[in-house]
Amino acid sequence: MDIVLRRRAILTGLRPFLSDEELLPAVALWEREYAGQPVFALSGFIAKCCTRPALKAQRGQMLRAVIGAMELPERQLLSDPGAREGDAETAQRTTSLSADDKTSMFAVLLQAMLLLIEPALQGAVRNRLLQQLDKQKFEGVRQQVLQEWLAGHNATLTHSYSLDLLRSFINQAYVAMCEALGPVKADQLLAQAIRQAEIQGHHLSFRVHDLL
Repeated sequence: MDIVLRRRAILTGLRPFLSDEELLPAVALWEREYAGQPVFALSGFIAKCCTRPALKAQRGQMLRAVIGAMELPERQLLSDPGAREGDAETAQRTTSLSADDKTSMFAVLLQAMLLLIEPALQGAVRNRLLQQLDKQKFEGVRQQVLQEWLAGHNATLTHSYSLDLLRSFINQAYVAMCEALGPVKADQLLAQAIRQAEIQGHHLSFRVHDLL
């Protein structure tokens, strides 16, 4: 794995835990002091990143997330920090857009499902959904937005999609969980994710069960 891909993996693994102000300095620290070190040295790197009590409590999760990101396909990694300056214009263009309620509920449910499983399985589910997306044929910008969201590059879906498509993604995610964890465990996690989605999406005029 070359240094650019490893840097992108560090960025991807740490993104859920660090603020924008903390993230790029952490990547710079890794590149300066740890890029030439073996994988087990990541434990020391993560320790240096845990500058707040809340982060120290998540140290194990952060380490697993970074190691898991090292195993992800390139397409699931965040873009290289050195190439991010041009993203501002794109972000500005999309901030005024928003998804409809069914798409928003889909996003809430799928995120809840992903947060209940280990990083390695999260990557497998995301990869399966990206492969499913490759089979779809629709307008380019909407496909790109969904691809980046499924890969974990964007936090918010800014376009709307058909109910059939959204149901197919939830079904594929559930099948991937069944294959990895068994149907009993997958059913338990799905039920838990549904309860969380009902709470988080209570303001939406769309029932989470209509996605199943």
